Amino acid sequence: MISDNNSYFKFFFTFWGDFEKFGMKFSVYYINHVLMKENHYLVPTQLEGLEKNISHTITTPTTEDAEDWFVDAKERLLDVNNWKKFSGIADVEFKLTDVNGRIVNRRARRGDLIRIDIAGRGYEFDGGFEWTAIEAIEYDDYPDICMETFAMRLRPSANPMSKNNDVFADFSDNEATSTFVIERIGKKLSAYYHGRNEQGDLELVSLGQGQEPEIAKIAWLGLSDVACKALIKGFVE
Repeated sequence: MISDNNSYFKFFFTFWGDFEKFGMKFSVYYINHVLMKENHYLVPTQLEGLEKNISHTITTPTTEDAEDWFVDAKERLLDVNNWKKFSGIADVEFKLTDVNGRIVNRRARRGDLIRIDIAGRGYEFDGGFEWTAIEAIEYDDYPDICMETFAMRLRPSANPMSKNNDVFADFSDNEATSTFVIERIGKKLSAYYHGRNEQGDLELVSLGQGQEPEIAKIAWLGLSDVACKALIKGFVE
């Protein structure tokens, strides 16, 4: 009788172990092929203007490597002052500032601003720079499915030192956003850029700056698709 009970328990735990392994594989499959068809929750709904989705993915030798590289990628995303170094973009300079526009040498925080200097594309009315505000930073960990994400959402902003109230008014209801997402699932490490409702610079054209519309559509963040790809690649490699 005892032998029969032992056999029963052995069968039960073996079955349960196999079931857990199947459940883990199914969860990862579900995340990859079902849930991840939806973007990160920080990415707003596309309403009008341009929509961009750019990604770069690598597969590391082990899960432990992916976990370490995820930490590095997260730190690079927060290290705004070195974005140019990570990406190799020659004609764009990024500087992290506080809410008053003073340059700071530290990791980015919610509420900080990013001052963008694009060679040959300065705006005289706004001090020659473009500005974007960091309005959200979120980390999420899903250990049961071996997944974690780190995201930062940016929104166009006026020069915090500007005395031109009209410029501030133009940005106050701007729906354009840029969201960077670092994601790890198992051994796979990915970086994403999601641009939504990108039309802020069309308003700048209306202020008489004389820019070509096709240039203006990307000018507020200062990145073409090629440059944006280089930046997110620089985060994970």
